[in-house]
Amino acid sequence: MSIKRFDLIAFDVDGTLVDDTVFVWETLHDHHRTDRASRDMAFEKYMAGEWSYRQWFEHDIRLLTEAGANHSTIQEAISGMRLMEGALDTLAAIRNSGARLAIISGSLDIVVEKFGLADYFDDIYLNHIGFDSQGRLSEWEPTPYDVCDKATGLKDLARRYGIPMERTAFIGDNFNDVAVARVAGFSIAFNCKSDELAKTADVTVPGGDLRHVLPYLV
Repeated sequence: MSIKRFDLIAFDVDGTLVDDTVFVWETLHDHHRTDRASRDMAFEKYMAGEWSYRQWFEHDIRLLTEAGANHSTIQEAISGMRLMEGALDTLAAIRNSGARLAIISGSLDIVVEKFGLADYFDDIYLNHIGFDSQGRLSEWEPTPYDVCDKATGLKDLARRYGIPMERTAFIGDNFNDVAVARVAGFSIAFNCKSDELAKTADVTVPGGDLRHVLPYLV
């Protein structure tokens, strides 16, 4: 039996639990060849505080829909993604320790479904998309917890379970993990793609095998 060092451990998805993508949104846009200038404009407006996360999210959905994205093409787009080496062993070891597990990510629920990850987690915060019987995008809902709001997500979970923040940990890889890394009791920059995250996190662990984070967690 592993011994838990933290009571709540949260993971990012793209680039952390799942490899061969930086962000699933970028993977989808590149596959469907959506307008790069429009994508960049939306990102800049969100980062400048001119747009809400929902506005950014719905703009991305509109671009993908206009480009003909449907269930089949989206599955094609994510077909090259794979689980990070050692991901399932890592999650199993953490569950075995008795710690709660959560996903707090701006990825999509279809990615978690693709790899059957849901059963490992007590709580999952992700963007949602759904399809009608013809495979067309028919429903969507943005996560309340991405970028700066990932920190709010971790705080909300800790409060719900009565867990002090110093007993929480977060593992992520990119700029949108910086805010949550600052508030977590312990943070790991794994497979890191952001200088700011590397400076913020307590430790940096090279990518390749997620099991390398285990000595810091259990």
